[in-house]
Amino acid sequence: MPKLEQFEIKKYWQIFSGLKPIENKVNHDQVLPILYNSKLDSSVLNKIWFLADIDEDDNLDFEEFVICMRLIFDMVNKNISSVPDELPDWLVPGSKVKLIKERKKREQIENADLPPKKEIKVDWYMSPEDLDQYEKIYSSCVKLTDGTITFNELSTKLSTKFFNISKTDLNKVWSLINPQNLPSVDRDPTFYFIHCLRQRNDLNAEIPASLPNSLAEICNKKQVNYNLELSQPSAKKKDPVRGVDNVHDNVVDSNADNISNNAFTDDNSIKQKYATLTDEQVVNVREQLEGLMQYKKNEETQGGSNRSKNVNINSIIDDLDNMEQQVELLESYLSNKRHELQSLQAEIS
Repeated sequence: MPKLEQFEIKKYWQIFSGLKPIENKVNHDQVLPILYNSKLDSSVLNKIWFLADIDEDDNLDFEEFVICMRLIFDMVNKNISSVPDELPDWLVPGSKVKLIKERKKREQIENADLPPKKEIKVDWYMSPEDLDQYEKIYSSCVKLTDGTITFNELSTKLSTKFFNISKTDLNKVWSLINPQNLPSVDRDPTFYFIHCLRQRNDLNAEIPASLPNSLAEICNKKQVNYNLELSQPSAKKKDPVRGVDNVHDNVVDSNADNISNNAFTDDNSIKQKYATLTDEQVVNVREQLEGLMQYKKNEETQGGSNRSKNVNINSIIDDLDNMEQQVELLESYLSNKRHELQSLQAEIS
């Protein structure tokens, strides 16, 4: 690590003066843009701030600011691979030597009295106060058209609130609450994501390797995607929405083969496809199909929107006809099942 040069000090003074210090000091908010522009992990930046703030007043005078800037530039330029645990003697200003010695002595006394560290586990219970706080964060995030939030949006938002979490922490917790590796998550996984990282930030809690079973079921639930921009390959054309088959597969069998466009007009094929459905599953599929139909109708009526300009009207009409036929067949199938049930009940009685 090369020692300080005079030109460096002049450069740091220009930056320091540009921050408009008050009584020759700048606070954390004033320095924050410089910290974020460095692209260093928040855990690294927090350690640099701690080392630079020798008098521990949460402000930096010019001498402390020079320490902060030098450590940041050394990390960015890879002159050092990690932030040192203690400041090298050549980087300590003469006016701060006494404070450094007092800090070391105080830390030695405090560490001697501390009991052995215990591993802190994440408590997954969320109080009403927690939920209110997480709801505010969730509401402030930019969401996709289906109401879900991406990793980049969440990590950017939380990095400004939790300064003791690293990129590694963010990635670990994202994988934890998003086991299906989806590009975005909805409300419940978002809350668990924030809740876990908050305890990591505040309590240094260990990130667990897996979720409790009850939470795993919530985070593993599959979502029906209504995004018009997604396409599905078919024998004749590409459907601008996820096909009806995908809805069925999510409810009944994720490994079932996709139904081709020809199957939409083949009553026998459709009946065979849904032969194993229970009454409750038929109702669920029908509700989802009707939801898709309503969504498509809404898109069709919004002729002035930007999205409708990119959608083929004929394709929408075809899709609506196909889904209406699906609903009719499902209703017919459900009616037959009910008649069979009534017959069986009559024979039993």
